[in-house]
Amino acid sequence: MINKKIVVFILSLMPFLGIAQGMNFEHITLEEALNKAKAENKLVFIDFYTAWCGPCKKMAREIFPLSTVGEMYNKNFINLKLDAEKEGEAIAKQYNVTGYPTFLYLDTNGKVLLKDSAYRPEDMFLDMAQRAISSLDSEYSLENLKNEFPNRLNDEQFLKMYIKKMDEFGQDISEGVDAWLKVQTEMDESSPEMLKYLLKNSRNILIGGKGEQILDENYDTYMKQASSFEAKMLSRIKTQILNGTFDTAVRNKDAELMKVYIEAYKQQPENRIKEDDLLEAELIYYEMLDDDTSYKTITANYINNLIEQTSIEEIKTADEKSYNMYKKAYDNDPKPARERMLQASKEGLKASKLLKELNELSKGYLEKSTSKKELKAIGKWIKFGYKVKEDNCFMDDLQAELFFKKGKTQKALELKERAIKNWPKTDKKFVNKAYELEQMKKEASI
Repeated sequence: MINKKIVVFILSLMPFLGIAQGMNFEHITLEEALNKAKAENKLVFIDFYTAWCGPCKKMAREIFPLSTVGEMYNKNFINLKLDAEKEGEAIAKQYNVTGYPTFLYLDTNGKVLLKDSAYRPEDMFLDMAQRAISSLDSEYSLENLKNEFPNRLNDEQFLKMYIKKMDEFGQDISEGVDAWLKVQTEMDESSPEMLKYLLKNSRNILIGGKGEQILDENYDTYMKQASSFEAKMLSRIKTQILNGTFDTAVRNKDAELMKVYIEAYKQQPENRIKEDDLLEAELIYYEMLDDDTSYKTITANYINNLIEQTSIEEIKTADEKSYNMYKKAYDNDPKPARERMLQASKEGLKASKLLKELNELSKGYLEKSTSKKELKAIGKWIKFGYKVKEDNCFMDDLQAELFFKKGKTQKALELKERAIKNWPKTDKKFVNKAYELEQMKKEASI
C-alpha cells in the first residue's frame, strides 16, 4: 500500500524537482473561490465546458496540462472547471454563457474582467490571462467601458476604441458598431472602405440598425465596385445580419431584439423560412418574457399540427427505402462510414428525427405544465410517438419524465434507465442522460 504521507511529500516537491504541473482546478463553489481569491490576492478563472464539446476536450488535453499555463494560472487565479449543463448550469446562466468552451475571468467581487470562447492555443490562452490581470488597473477595464459607453455615444474615437477593447474582452460589439456607424467621419458611406467594413462586421450589424440602413442605401453602388468575392459575400450579407441579430438577442437575452428578428425572419422569401427555426425563435422569445402560457400554446399547436400532418405509413416507407439504399451501398463498398449510416438507417432516419423533435418540444412543455389537461395532452403525444415506432428511447425518456411529474417514481426510473440503454450513442447530448437519471434519483430520495 502506498503511504499517503509520501505521496503528499512528493507532490509538495514537484515545483522544486522540475516536474511539469498544469492548471490546478479546485473542487469548490464559486462563492468559496471568490473568498479564497480575495484572501490570496488572486482572481478567479472558470472554464465552462460540456461533456459533448470537442474543443473543450481539446483544451483539457492539450492546453490545461502545460507547465507554462499552470505557472501563469495557478499563480494568479483560483481555477474552477464547471459543466455548464450540470453543476455549473446556474452560474452559466448568471454570466450568460451560451457557447463552449467559455473562459470567464472574474475579480474577487465576481465582476467580469474578460470573457472568451472557443479553443485557444497556448500563446493566446496565456495572453488572455495577462489581459485579465492588466485590466484591473486599467481605465479601460470591462466594467469601466460598459459604464462609459452610454455617456459617450457621440464620441467617435471612444467608440472606435470601445469596439476594439470589447472585442478583445470577448464581448458583444454590435451596439458599439451601430453607435460608431452613426457618428463616424472616417469613411464615406458609399466607399469601398465602408463596404469592406460592413462585410467584415456582417454578424455585428443588427436588423433595423445603422449598418443595415447604410447597406440598403448603397447596395447598388457597392455591387458595381465590388470584387467577385465581395459581390458573392454581399449577396449573402442579409442572411448574415439576420443570423447575427438572432445570436445577439440570445447572447444578451434581449426580448425586444428577438421580436425584431422574428418579424424580419417572417419577411424572407417563403422557400427560406423553416418552420422549426421560427418555432425555436418564438420559444426563446417567450422564455425571455417568462410567458409560460404563450410558450405552451405555440408548442402545443406545433406538435398537434405535426401529428395531424404526419403519415406514419409514409415515414415507414421512406425509412425502409433509405435502409435499402444504404445497405446496397455498404454491400458494394463496406467502408466504416457506410456502416455507420447503415446502422443509423436501421433505426429509421425519418422516424428518429421526428421522435427526437417530439421528445425535446414535449419536455419543454412538460416543465411548464401545471394542469391535468396539459399532462393529458403530453400523454397523447407519447402514444403517437409509440405508433411511429413501438420501441423507442425518445418516448421512453419522455414517458419517464411524465411519470416522475405525476409522482410515479419507480416507473419513471425504470423507463429512464431503458431510454439510456437504447439512446443513440452518436447523439452528442447522450452523455447528459446519465446525469438526468442521477438527478431524478436524488430528487426521489429527498
